[in-house]
Amino acid sequence: MKIWIVHAFTDRVFTGNPAAVVPLERWLPDAVLQAIATENKLSETAFVVSTGLKGNYQLRWFTPSTEAPICGHATLAAGAMILSELHSDLEVVVFDTHAGVLVVRTTPEGYTLDLPRKQRSPWTPDDDVALALGVDEIYDAFVGEYANVVLENEDAVVNLKPDIAALNTIIRGPRQGILVVSAPADDGKPYDFVQRFFAPGAGVDEDPVTGSAFADTAPYWCDRLDLESVVGSQASRRGGFIRAIQTLSSVRLLGQVAVYLRGELDPALARLHNRVEDHPEAPKRKKRRPRAAKQLPAIFEDPMLPGLERDGALPPPTSHPAPPESDPLPPRIVVTDK
Repeated sequence: MKIWIVHAFTDRVFTGNPAAVVPLERWLPDAVLQAIATENKLSETAFVVSTGLKGNYQLRWFTPSTEAPICGHATLAAGAMILSELHSDLEVVVFDTHAGVLVVRTTPEGYTLDLPRKQRSPWTPDDDVALALGVDEIYDAFVGEYANVVLENEDAVVNLKPDIAALNTIIRGPRQGILVVSAPADDGKPYDFVQRFFAPGAGVDEDPVTGSAFADTAPYWCDRLDLESVVGSQASRRGGFIRAIQTLSSVRLLGQVAVYLRGELDPALARLHNRVEDHPEAPKRKKRRPRAAKQLPAIFEDPMLPGLERDGALPPPTSHPAPPESDPLPPRIVVTDK
């Protein structure tokens, strides 16, 4: 089984959002898929299985703790690996997912990913949300794929130090413990808005670059800034950029990828699915040989002289004489004259 680790929405390694891509011949049990994703310790691991039609695959995403309902950067990474390394003669790959049909295309500038566009609904967050984010005021808020809040300026987003545990409790929908925070970019910046993505409910405190979150924020900023397309920056430690265009039913994201690792998983993983949750077996002990009776040295044997038989009358010899049966006579003292 092949595996790639791909840094998505960036043109260089060690930036963007890392995702593992694992193509399979057939689906393995969910416990095995989750165990692989947990072992990878990346925000997402994408598993793909061909449907039998050229360029058409089934796709599922797993975080280190659970299966994800949708993931943009892992979809872009999976599409890029299929188009560049598995089937370089293709220009389009179609994924059947729990979130619907997702399409990745190759372009001279990188790859495009079409994500479903969710209708925005107004949202009035409780005061607890601002308190958990550590801000005085929330400028705007709405609900799309995720809960979204908008702050006044870029510095407010960049300098956020949220209470992650509180967000995981306060944010209850549409995805438990997941929140997108965005704001307009400062004047003179090469991007139009900045965002951050917190997802403790999915086992990821903060995601580096989140395609599915841009599917929420890009249409909002297109409408607010009156632009046909926008460039967004995700202000994480790794950082990344996405250009987005909204259509009537989807949001098209344009991004690049950088391959960090090409490798293979041990084929035995496919045969161990019945033992994923078992504890490791201890090595078998070797059978112990029975201990032979110790032979005492000759010095401890009865020193019987030849010709003497023990008839029971004589006591066994000892190394010390037996004590006298009666008290011995007192010593005699003789005085002589000289």
